[in-house]
Parts: sequence; C-alpha cells; structure tokens
Amino acid sequence: MQINDNEYGGFVVSKNVYLGRPIRYSYREQSSIPELNGWTIYSCDDDQKYVENSENFIILGANSIYQIAPVILEIFNAPYGTDLCWLYEEDVHIGFYDLINERKISIEEILKQ
Repeated sequence: MQINDNEYGGFVVSKNVYLGRPIRYSYREQSSIPELNGWTIYSCDDDQKYVENSENFIILGANSIYQIAPVILEIFNAPYGTDLCWLYEEDVHIGFYDLINERKISIEEILKQ
C-alpha cells in the first residue's frame, strides 16, 4: 500500500515501538508544530522516567507507522483529546480502551467522538 506521508504529518513515537515493542497507549492532542499530526504513541515498556526524556522518541511518517501498526491509520481522524489504551490477547491487538470514558471502544465510536 502506498501512503502519502504529507497527507498525514508526523507521529511522535517511542523508540521502543520503533524497535518492535507492542503499542500500549496512544493519544492525540493539537500540536503547535504544523508538521506533526498530534498523535503520540507509547510502548508497553515505557514508564514515566522513559517518557520524560525526549531523546526516547522519534518522528515517523505514515508509511513507517503503517508498517508497525496499520490500525493507527484507521483511527487517524479521531478528534484531539482521544486517549486510548491498546488491548491485546495472546500478543494480538484486539481493540481499544477509552481512558477518558473508561470503557472498551470500537473504531467507529472513536471516530464519532
């Protein structure tokens, strides 16, 4: 699948995710940097000390994030303020948990918020 990175902007991604660790959290907030789309993605290994160090993050384009987790492009248009925990069963991503409303949530619901 060919994706135009310019249509999506940059994702702020934990280096642990880039190195293959599963995604645990993602949230979207309006960025003050026009080239960023507002999505920040953490791995299951990222603790508070890790996320406080900006050197532990990289900027990835849509092509790269699609290779890691294609579903992120399905929820790309979620509104600012979206805050999700990624759910797994036997190391397979099965859905999302909305941390704001404290419940499981479907992709359709994420996009309608």
